[in-house]
Amino acid sequence: MDLKKKLAYYKKAGQEGDKADDTIQSPPAVPPSVKALLEHFDAQLLEASATAVLKMQNEFPCSHNLQESVSITRLSKRQITQPIDLNQCLFFDLETTGLSAGTGTYPFLLGFGYFVEGRFRIVQYFLPDFGREYHVFKDISPLFNSKRYLISYNGKSYDLPLLKTRAVMNRLSIDFDRLIHIDLLHLTRRVWKDSQERCDLNSVEAFQLGLRRTTDIPGWQIPQAYLNFLRTGGIHEMIAAIEHNVQDIYSLAKLLVRLSEIEQQPEILQDTKALMRLAHLALEIEDFPFFQRIAERIRQEEKRENGQLTYLKSRFLKKLRDWPRAVAAWQALLENPSYRFYALQELAKYYEHHKKNIALAITYCDQALRRLKILEELNPYAFDRSLKEAFLKRKERLKRKIS
Repeated sequence: MDLKKKLAYYKKAGQEGDKADDTIQSPPAVPPSVKALLEHFDAQLLEASATAVLKMQNEFPCSHNLQESVSITRLSKRQITQPIDLNQCLFFDLETTGLSAGTGTYPFLLGFGYFVEGRFRIVQYFLPDFGREYHVFKDISPLFNSKRYLISYNGKSYDLPLLKTRAVMNRLSIDFDRLIHIDLLHLTRRVWKDSQERCDLNSVEAFQLGLRRTTDIPGWQIPQAYLNFLRTGGIHEMIAAIEHNVQDIYSLAKLLVRLSEIEQQPEILQDTKALMRLAHLALEIEDFPFFQRIAERIRQEEKRENGQLTYLKSRFLKKLRDWPRAVAAWQALLENPSYRFYALQELAKYYEHHKKNIALAITYCDQALRRLKILEELNPYAFDRSLKEAFLKRKERLKRKIS
């Protein structure tokens, strides 16, 4: 499109509700590459658009009962406290010309997914030139207005800020802040960060959802693929990018349901590392019943007492002021080299402050100092001197109490 036609397009876009400017004549001819995409995806040109913006639609069967809400209260660290109605969710993913959310980055493929009449529908908008989002936003606005939740993957730092920026630059007032945004990347890391090398959506699909992409274009290649399309008109890479976007959005819906299942039934996990991350999360949000369920599942998997689990349990029991069980946990940790000094420190504190048995508190400090002396002699370069100083300081203070 030449400069004169581009200026005419933006002038028309800015006159919402007014009659089109007389200088804009009939829409420009649709390029052969766009026609080929139209035919391949059985798409349509966006109605009321003076440019060749493609609108595509796919539908998938829904295996989840849409009458049942999903819950991610624990996984969201109580930021989402109410059950989520899937019918109120709008899943979205953008393919863009770059990896920043600044004004020089353009979305050329905007994909949205939502549940309707028992199926999952994906609507995509492909822009065969820069800066044509105005009519896309106008077309999708009713969906934004009818939903309560926006669901993305890494959208908090990238997709949503870019979406807001492009809406402002197209002089459209969309109240994004009315919607509750849920970035599934953060929830995913809280479960599987230690279980797999990467937590990108493709890896989560493969390892946790059982979805395998056999013929897919890597996400990092998509910006260059779009530039190749603009330069040559070749559609093969664009077809792959559009199909990639469909899979991303479909996976978001599957992942949200899967995370809800894990929150409600952590016992379904057979991954000890993921269970341990949930145990840490339970401690962080102070949900002891949830922790107990996870601990029991870990014991079933490992067939032995887990030192890390006993450590977390002792911290929980301390918060609950369940001193007999806390002391028992600390005593058990004395046999675990990884948590021995933590246990000695907690026992010294307990006997000083709660039992007022200063002599026994000093005994635990002496045990720690003897073991630390051996470690210092074995490897003085890797020795933690701050730990030794802490026990020495505690012992001196305790001795002053009985002097």
